[in-house]
Amino acid sequence: MEDEIIGIVPSMKKSKMLGMSYDMFTLIATPGTTVFAKVTSAMLNQVVKESREQAKAEGKGFFGQWGAQLSSTSKYAERYANMSAQAALAETPVNFAIPNSSISSIRVKKKSVSDGDDGFSNIWEVTIQHNSGKLKFKTDFDPKGHLQAIYGNRVN
Repeated sequence: MEDEIIGIVPSMKKSKMLGMSYDMFTLIATPGTTVFAKVTSAMLNQVVKESREQAKAEGKGFFGQWGAQLSSTSKYAERYANMSAQAALAETPVNFAIPNSSISSIRVKKKSVSDGDDGFSNIWEVTIQHNSGKLKFKTDFDPKGHLQAIYGNRVN
């Protein structure tokens, strides 16, 4: 089935305004197409609100509700598992798709960055080379395994 979702990679951050801010996307892959669905503030706020309300209904106190709220943002992309790729594509006007056959390579590069307190944290840069150019994203987790499961040996 062409619209069957075979992989989801959350929290793909695309820089804008000289890298000072970013848009967050969820990568949604089908056998033939990759959809990039923008995560809007309104969408995240709704998920956070629902998670907080569910925790409250379960009798959790302030910290339980706060924990549910924090984990909800990282689990946001799971909602696409129950949606068709076409529905995800149509969700917002800025969502876009590229044919998987146009993807020649995907490079994942780990970088350590200073957190300002004499410590370091890791980010991963993902560069998707396709027929029309390059797409560059950053993530806070290593997406290489997810991407290899979807795109195979095109990932390095």
